[in-house]
Amino acid sequence: MQSNLTSNSRYYQVITGYITDLELYDNYQNFIQARTLANRPDFNVSSIGHLDKVFNENNYMKSIKVRREDGSLIQNIEQYFCFKLGDKVIEGVFCRAFFNIGDYVEVVVDQIEGENYFAYALRRPVDHYLWLHPYATMGTDLAKRKKKEYLSLIPLIIFSSFGIAGAFIFVYMLMLAYSLKSIGHLIIAVLALLFFLPVRFYYSTFKTLESGSPVADKIFATLGYVNPKNFTIDRECDFFIDKLNFLFKQYEANYSGSLTNLEELYEEFIDYYRNQQSDDETEDDILLKHFLSDEPPGARWVYIYRTATVIPSYITVIHTESSNDKVES
Repeated sequence: MQSNLTSNSRYYQVITGYITDLELYDNYQNFIQARTLANRPDFNVSSIGHLDKVFNENNYMKSIKVRREDGSLIQNIEQYFCFKLGDKVIEGVFCRAFFNIGDYVEVVVDQIEGENYFAYALRRPVDHYLWLHPYATMGTDLAKRKKKEYLSLIPLIIFSSFGIAGAFIFVYMLMLAYSLKSIGHLIIAVLALLFFLPVRFYYSTFKTLESGSPVADKIFATLGYVNPKNFTIDRECDFFIDKLNFLFKQYEANYSGSLTNLEELYEEFIDYYRNQQSDDETEDDILLKHFLSDEPPGARWVYIYRTATVIPSYITVIHTESSNDKVES
């Protein structure tokens, strides 16, 4: 019998404590096999969050056989994990789970059954890291607003005009080709189909835009972000990105080396920045340098934040730091 996650609530729960019994799994099959051997409560893992998108992207990467420079295949974009906080069993999936045994963490969870929980986000206060469930980065209302901005009136008119003109030319030339028995008009009719390419590109791009995530809505609400449906996690790291871009422009302006490729120059700058020692380093510099040194290749959906939000008093928080779990709600 499968257990159901209690995801009908507006909020998740939070469990805090120190990680023990950490296990990592590089693919879905190994994770499911380990769950079965450990006799953990059964539930439909593939229906969780946005794992359907994860599976689709993995299949796409395999279909085009994307490889690294050394010829090895790129790993799946997700990594599954299981660990304990006290006697609570926490399972989940992030892109790269590079937390460790002994880390103090605050985990946003949904209960599976009994002492078993599924993690949607993990916050590590010591270095201000925040791991998120795949694709759970933007609130649903913000995504809708961004799509409306993209689908504005002027481009809509332009691309619709392309489609209407293409359809008119196609039909008209097809009729002439039929009545005049003309190959030339038939060729023009076929060429008129090219008018549909910009239209197809525009609407296919629109469909692939970030659609927002109900999972993100609940994560941000649980962690105490203001107006979570209009929040994107990118706002947390915009400060660090702006700082890096500003420092890189300074580095580029004063650069006198042999590199001409901008991407290679940026990589050299990152290496220089994270190893640079300075007496006037701020806490933000320390956090950013640590993140740049710590982040493994291919990591996605993990961020650094400047100041932790306060978890609202109405959120159920289970503290496992002591021998007896303390529950706040």
